[in-house]
Amino acid sequence: MFRKVLGSAADPAVRWYRHWWIDLDDFARTVSRLGSVERVLEIGCGDGHLTERFVIEMPKCAIVGIDIGADPGSLYRGDPGHASFQVILAGELADSEPQSFGLVVLCDVLHHIPLDQRAAVLHDAGRLVAPGGHLIVKDWVWGWNPASVTCWLSDRVISGDKIHYFPSRDEFVRSLTEACPKTSVVAEGRVPPRRNNIYAALRFD
Repeated sequence: MFRKVLGSAADPAVRWYRHWWIDLDDFARTVSRLGSVERVLEIGCGDGHLTERFVIEMPKCAIVGIDIGADPGSLYRGDPGHASFQVILAGELADSEPQSFGLVVLCDVLHHIPLDQRAAVLHDAGRLVAPGGHLIVKDWVWGWNPASVTCWLSDRVISGDKIHYFPSRDEFVRSLTEACPKTSVVAEGRVPPRRNNIYAALRFD
């Protein structure tokens, strides 16, 4: 609704809004340091702004963005030859293309997913990772601070979802490793400008 009202101003408005919560350039650089791969999958790619950064940081990779929304990649302004978008569930893609991506990314997806479905989504994401590849997940860890309260209100109003943030870093990592048991955590950190932004990278041995 907001994007229809904004019209042509939607793209700059969304970029301006998002930069208050996460530095997508910083996160894309972090993801690119996991190593060179042929194919990258972004689950829950939304409007495609993060996909743009992946194309810049990993220009030799083929980037695939998927989402259950009606028009994934609608605000993507990068090279059309390096990115493609599909409306498909991760589980459906895993059934047709198992272990076909050297790198799979979920950025700010899990807190929109009902608690009883998270493990299944992470399991499906893991089924898409090629042997020796990585799954990197970034999400928001709750804290009783103005940033968390404002973020919750924003997510709740804009998405209409029942938001469930992770209560701690330990709970976040535990959720990942339990859903993808045959892995090892090879990187962890935070994404500016908010300390609530945390990520972990799992290697599939």
